[in-house]
Amino acid sequence: MQIHVPICSACVALAFVFNVHAFWTKDHEEPPPIIRTEPPSAAEVRALGFGNKAMNDQLARFGLSLHAPLIPDWSKANSGKLLASWNISPNPGRNPTLVIQHGGVGGPGSTDYGHARWFLARGFNVLVLDSFWSRGFIANWRKIDAPVSQHGNSFSSLGANTRARDAFAAARWLRQQPQVDPMRVFLVGGSQGGWSVLRAFTDEKAITEQHMGLFRAGVSIYPACWSWQKTPGHHGHNTTESVRPRLGPFYAPVLLVTAELEPPGSQTDIHSCDPNLIKWAHKHIRLSNTTHAFDDENPPEKPASRCWYSANPHWCRASGGRDAATGHCIGAPKPDFCADAAITTDVREEMLRFFSGFESMDVVQRQ
Repeated sequence: MQIHVPICSACVALAFVFNVHAFWTKDHEEPPPIIRTEPPSAAEVRALGFGNKAMNDQLARFGLSLHAPLIPDWSKANSGKLLASWNISPNPGRNPTLVIQHGGVGGPGSTDYGHARWFLARGFNVLVLDSFWSRGFIANWRKIDAPVSQHGNSFSSLGANTRARDAFAAARWLRQQPQVDPMRVFLVGGSQGGWSVLRAFTDEKAITEQHMGLFRAGVSIYPACWSWQKTPGHHGHNTTESVRPRLGPFYAPVLLVTAELEPPGSQTDIHSCDPNLIKWAHKHIRLSNTTHAFDDENPPEKPASRCWYSANPHWCRASGGRDAATGHCIGAPKPDFCADAAITTDVREEMLRFFSGFESMDVVQRQ
């Protein structure tokens, strides 16, 4: 594991802002309304090809609380509550809290649940937030009852702006919970969830005036990182700044974790994104010979390292498609995703050290 020494540290924002209005304008789309109060059922999961158990049954295998409608809709529609799994630390008093955001396909899953269980065991409250199922989607613009052929690109109103605003709504809800230390609320996300982290911490007036201080720091793991500043080739054609918004610089510390074996030129290949992201990050960890979703964790009763291929039909597009002989993305030495328990533990320990560097409310009050 190669670790890049921090080039700069963003100042910590402690101006807790409670204005509930989101940063919508004519350039920021409203998301689809919240229409569901339960995650996909067993029948829906089987039809999607994502296993045999209902999503809440899969969650229960990790010993976590079931997804339930918790987070009030921040949009103008005020259409309901986003689903979330809220897990309270057994430690007394106010504790540090993580908001975990899922990737761009399938909603919350074993990667998110693995991180949640690990940090819960170390004294954190953990909220696993859903942005898709609540709105009737399984991936970006692909509805839960739609075939794979209708899987849309990530540049949609379920992209970085909506995902960041969902996170801000979750942070406001958490501030009302007596178990939460409001000065140690952190945002973690991988892939499209990592894209959301980069967006949520971008030092942009529409964000900082409304939301700065809700999160103390963030961790962005193998994020989608094409942005208005840089989108390679033809991929940004016919899109607007609202659907591929600016990412960085950051107003608070962001730990950036990237994997070497991303599809070349893809949205998660750090080399195809703005090179300033690495400079703006508090610290950049570059994982050599490691794939996207290295941190996927099998359920406890069936632990195993495994490799598999993406359910996203666009996954290899930027690298030229799939190699007919190997099935891998062209230029890739491995399948799309290979879980690695050892690297996952190393990254979690690094995240824990990062979070531990921030003082609690009790410490600040004593000062």
